[in-house]
Amino acid sequence: MKNRFFLVIATVAVVALISSCAKVPQAALDAATAALDSAKTVQADVYFPAEFAALNDSLTVMLQNIETQKSKSAKDFKVIKDNADAIAVKAAELSGNVEVKKAEVKAEAETMMADAKTLLDEAKALVLKAPKGKEGKAVVEEIKNEITVIETSLTDAQTLFDGGTNYMEVVDKVKASSESLNGIIAELKEAMAKAGIKI
Repeated sequence: MKNRFFLVIATVAVVALISSCAKVPQAALDAATAALDSAKTVQADVYFPAEFAALNDSLTVMLQNIETQKSKSAKDFKVIKDNADAIAVKAAELSGNVEVKKAEVKAEAETMMADAKTLLDEAKALVLKAPKGKEGKAVVEEIKNEITVIETSLTDAQTLFDGGTNYMEVVDKVKASSESLNGIIAELKEAMAKAGIKI
């Protein structure tokens, strides 16, 4: 009698376990989705693009796995629940790290803008000394136009910086402008050296 009683209890426990594993862990999935949404709201996707994309991809794969599990006779969603919980935790960690990263990128952007301003001034000064022979005049005009475009881009970067919405975008803009200015400066110095003009 005792053995039968224990057998009934054990069967009920197994059925309960199977039932619990067979349900889609909706609460865990909702929590993971909410954590990712919150992370995006605080710009984790901007300051940690690779990490955020990886978590987002994991969630997408997980949702596909749910559909696969649903089609099976013996459904097991435990791994999916564990993964969803892990995504929620990691997304919350990213959210918590955004402000520190944002401050770092802001400082980097500030330094880069100051350096770009120095490069801009150097390029402008070199243009004034550049050889203006027959062919040189057209090249100098072209370079002046390039400098004007770069200056506009740097002004846009400053406006973005002052707005404080996306320092990563500021860094990208200033980096591109600095590379262009370095190219112009090198070109001007080479032309001046060939023409025997002192820099």
